[in-house]
Amino acid sequence: MLRPMWFEPPGRIRQPRLIRARVAELALLAALCPVVAVAQAEPVVFAAASTMAPVGELAAAFERERGRAVRLSFAASSTLARQIAHGARADLFLSANRRWLEHLEQAGLLAEGSRRELAGNRLALIRPADQGRDAQVALERPASLLNVLEGLPLVVADPAHVPAGIYAREALEHLGLWEPLGGRMAFAANARAVTVRVARGEASLGITYASELGGNPALALAALLPEDSHAPIRYELVLVEPAGNPLAQAFFDYLLGDEARSVFLRHGFTSGREGFPATEGTRPSPTAGRRTAPVRTGRAHAREPR
Repeated sequence: MLRPMWFEPPGRIRQPRLIRARVAELALLAALCPVVAVAQAEPVVFAAASTMAPVGELAAAFERERGRAVRLSFAASSTLARQIAHGARADLFLSANRRWLEHLEQAGLLAEGSRRELAGNRLALIRPADQGRDAQVALERPASLLNVLEGLPLVVADPAHVPAGIYAREALEHLGLWEPLGGRMAFAANARAVTVRVARGEASLGITYASELGGNPALALAALLPEDSHAPIRYELVLVEPAGNPLAQAFFDYLLGDEARSVFLRHGFTSGREGFPATEGTRPSPTAGRRTAPVRTGRAHAREPR
């Protein structure tokens, strides 16, 4: 009697065991592939908008040297911190305000031991360059500032959550200018947006970081705000969990090196309290990249800074 063609011959009766072993091997390889892909992925860097010029220049140099791209995302530190807290992928975060870093740290989203102070800055009152010397302001005399404003607003970053705006409000309150300027201010999304609006002539004056003046012929300095009128402006760099990307670690170390120091200083920043270059103590702890990644969905238990 003819045997149905779909029956296996007796000599191959043990093949299913070999097939199952092969399937298990392939499944294991498939499970490992995503890990390898993540480890080799191009680093994603979230950075305060005010660092666009130096970080962009350093990322381009890193790409030329290593042949690997770096993805950059610039915005207010508060905006970036919220995105990280809600699950956005980032390998590095360069913040202009340490309170937002502490917010993420409390939520377990930062690699332990990786926070490093990268640079500092000054707070400046800026004006359009074509206003001339008559636009100089005596900060101790509110009337002089109001006269320069005329019918246009004083632009500052949103003081409700943007670091540049928080520093600006602290300084104006310290100088007794916040209330006199009450109805004369307009709020911008970040420090760079303040710069753009003043350069376009949409405002007579703006308060932003002194580094924003560098290389912009449309802007001029009206006055530097006293350093003791606001909290110190410090930029901190940190690795974001899960911190297992070797390319991200390489760019982290690159930003703490001598070349980065010279680039930041050339763009009008100051050295941070810890300063450059990186030392042995600037590397994250060996266990930072091996921590279990937390579930990165919105964390209601970590209160946002004000």
